[in-house]
Amino acid sequence: MTHTPSGRRIAAGLRRALLALAGVAMLISAPSAAFADDMRDVIVREFEAFDPKYRERRQHYAERLEALAARISSEQAAGNTLQCSQQMHLEAKWLLGYTARWDALEDKLERIERSLQDKSQDFATEQSPVDGFWGLCYDQWFMRVGESATAAGILASRGETPRYRLRPRLTTGRELINYLQSLLLSDIENTGIDHRAELSSVITSYSTAAYKQYLQQILIDYVALDEDINWEAVREAIWFFIHGSQDIKTGYWGAWYVIDGKILKTTDLSMTFHVVRYSKGEVEYWPQIIRTTLAIKDVPYPFGWRSAGKFNNHNLYDVASIFKFGWPHMSEAERATVRDEIREMLRWSLDNTLNPDGSYRHDPAYADTYADEYYFGVSLLDVLGYWNPAERFWTDDPLEPALAGRANCCLIKQRVNAYGFEGWAGAGALEKLESSCSACPAPGHSTTQN
Repeated sequence: MTHTPSGRRIAAGLRRALLALAGVAMLISAPSAAFADDMRDVIVREFEAFDPKYRERRQHYAERLEALAARISSEQAAGNTLQCSQQMHLEAKWLLGYTARWDALEDKLERIERSLQDKSQDFATEQSPVDGFWGLCYDQWFMRVGESATAAGILASRGETPRYRLRPRLTTGRELINYLQSLLLSDIENTGIDHRAELSSVITSYSTAAYKQYLQQILIDYVALDEDINWEAVREAIWFFIHGSQDIKTGYWGAWYVIDGKILKTTDLSMTFHVVRYSKGEVEYWPQIIRTTLAIKDVPYPFGWRSAGKFNNHNLYDVASIFKFGWPHMSEAERATVRDEIREMLRWSLDNTLNPDGSYRHDPAYADTYADEYYFGVSLLDVLGYWNPAERFWTDDPLEPALAGRANCCLIKQRVNAYGFEGWAGAGALEKLESSCSACPAPGHSTTQN
């Protein structure tokens, strides 16, 4: 997307307006590990101010949810996709991680428990004839929006169209801007809700629609006939919000928090990745984005690369994608640093997540589904050109022997085909594998290393 001088002035004006709407005295943003650790503690203290028993209750529900997640994971590994249970599990994770709504979480866990008795849950992946959205087992509208954006993308990749017309809640650019503004700033002490996850999800969904032409056409052709929707205005609204909410100091996007009458603004790896990816790198402040991405290597998610002190393929894929789009904007010194980081990423991923038989190890504490492990593991190797040297943006040299050939594309593809994953993750992993290793031997034949 072209950034005209007038467009940049409007985006800058929106930044000032967002601050003015908050009525704050100060804005602080920093990508350091110490800041991120402090911010995590601050968020917990804000929840405790809302609910003095927050830590105790959160631990109780975390243990119950972890046990349910293990049961869902075991069923999925056995071939039972449990789509409805999975959707409710994702919503329960959101309730646990971003709210103090204990009654809603209790109800959700009980419903998950009952749902595990039903092994046939294909209905959860169907489009609703009522409003045209997917995600029938979600209660939260933003989760249904995310599910629908993914489903529409899968249909478009197959050359198919939705069965029912969509009836969106937000039909004007003004409604979308107002909604996004309401999510940008969290006041946890007074509401018991951290809007970060909802904001990230909505930005991802609407960025997908705003930047991907084939999804725009689906939205134009398959919305309710009685809705007067100006999609150009909606696209402009998401563009102005995205550019107006970018932090010019760090180059990153992230949630804002009201703490003691001040705004603390965070760096958010996932949010920034989605904006950069779907805009194909057409964003401002690349020098700041590059410096920040390197600086947050040891920072805990969502503010940096690590989760529970460790790397994972999901976060590393986000980082690698940012590096790829940012490569033309890097100095030679930065490129040398990034090359070293990418080699370390590859070593870590191959040593810690991929088995010799082509299967990926599952960490239910982080990955939402077993299929996610394959999608993000494959996506990391794909974006770095592991199997395709022509896509290896970061080096012209062959991979060193310690890395080359360790990930057998055909073996991984056999695993994905054998599991028959439902949903976007399995389909996405298979699509990338088909592109990288289309000429694989038939199942049952030996596979040589690539």
